[in-house]
Amino acid sequence: MPTSLPPLPDRAEADSNGGAKLLFALVGLFYWITLTPFPDLRIDPVLVKPAGWSQMLAAILFLVLIAHALRPQIRAMVVRPCAFLCLLFGWFVFSAAVSPDMASALKRIMIAMTVTVSASIFLMLPRDERQFARLAGAGVMLVLGLCYLGVFAFPTRAIHQATDFLEPQHAGHWRGLYMQKNEAGVAMVLITFVGLYLASAWSKRIGYGIALAAVVFLLHTGAKTSMAMLPAMLVLSTLVERFPRTRLPIVFGGVALLNLLTVGVVAIRPIRDFVQSLGIDATYTARADIWLLGLDAIAQRPITGYGFDGFWQTPALENSTLSIATWAVKAVDAHNAYLDAAINAGLPGLALMLVWVLHLPLRHIAKAQERNNFNALARLFLRVWLYSIFLAGLESVFLTRSGPVWFSLCVALFGLGYQARCHAAGARRNEHADHQAFAKRPAGVHPL
Repeated sequence: MPTSLPPLPDRAEADSNGGAKLLFALVGLFYWITLTPFPDLRIDPVLVKPAGWSQMLAAILFLVLIAHALRPQIRAMVVRPCAFLCLLFGWFVFSAAVSPDMASALKRIMIAMTVTVSASIFLMLPRDERQFARLAGAGVMLVLGLCYLGVFAFPTRAIHQATDFLEPQHAGHWRGLYMQKNEAGVAMVLITFVGLYLASAWSKRIGYGIALAAVVFLLHTGAKTSMAMLPAMLVLSTLVERFPRTRLPIVFGGVALLNLLTVGVVAIRPIRDFVQSLGIDATYTARADIWLLGLDAIAQRPITGYGFDGFWQTPALENSTLSIATWAVKAVDAHNAYLDAAINAGLPGLALMLVWVLHLPLRHIAKAQERNNFNALARLFLRVWLYSIFLAGLESVFLTRSGPVWFSLCVALFGLGYQARCHAAGARRNEHADHQAFAKRPAGVHPL
């Protein structure tokens, strides 16, 4: 099997002790299983404080990843495009520095940056694509196994109950090791994509088995958005891959239309009437109140925003006079990643995020195909990316500090970049080898 991860010198020798494989497993499971699986929903989640050692473990994993990335054959390939990402995160740091709560905003954005950098290095850990497929397969099988184990062995911790402190109306829906059924639904969609990839890259029996088990679990979550998006994303990813002219309309047009039909309902009356005429709840389960508050917040600070996570769930908001007018002051986020990007870092921050998560992947897909390097692995990255950017219209998934979604999206973003550069990296290595051979030629021997 031809490898499509960037060819790095001496990787096989460097990874022979299994340390890189162990690190790959630990990092992947840290974000996919987290340190608080099967939470007890009978307790108000606001009262549950994360253990102090969890942050210590996250820091240790990050430092080990950085140490791995400092090796000469790896460090030039991670966190790319470096200049643009420095600009993006530099703006987020600036917006945090001028925010009402500078210290908290800076701390939060730094943590979010570690997740992003970790995802970039994460792809450099496997020796080649075959090892990546086996490690990824083992990881998702463990996640699936734990989810099913919870459902059948201790259902009160893996299935929503009528005694749940929040959302008891979801009683009976499976959530596995996650906090909520929708989070479990998202995880199952991502696992389905991995299963389909494994069927092409490793084993049809294992891959399709994983995909089938994930779909069955998804159907029991009752996560309607994820159930509808799974087949839609498979179709859209096929169109994006095979028909280049559809890419801009699907990505930019699709994301714009989704936001127009969701956030747009609170600002434009004709759109609200149109959505209602389709029989759709124009409040989107009361999210319209949140979006209206978010739009007002952007109007108040359109350039710098409020700093990363500096608006929702802050005392300034919850204790303001707005608490009398709307319940939305209690929201944990905007339930829209694009809206939250503008709230956190202003309209310039939103523009930079759009370049990173929408524009650059399209360029990388085109370049990977030009270099004949669009294979099953690139297709996996494409599916994860497309699903995530459309999910972002209904959930705040950008720059989150825990959970599988943002980490997996970052892996897909960097992965598509690696696919686009892989051929060039291989060519440079061959040119370097030819140069060395030329330099070592015997005296009197000259190239033709």
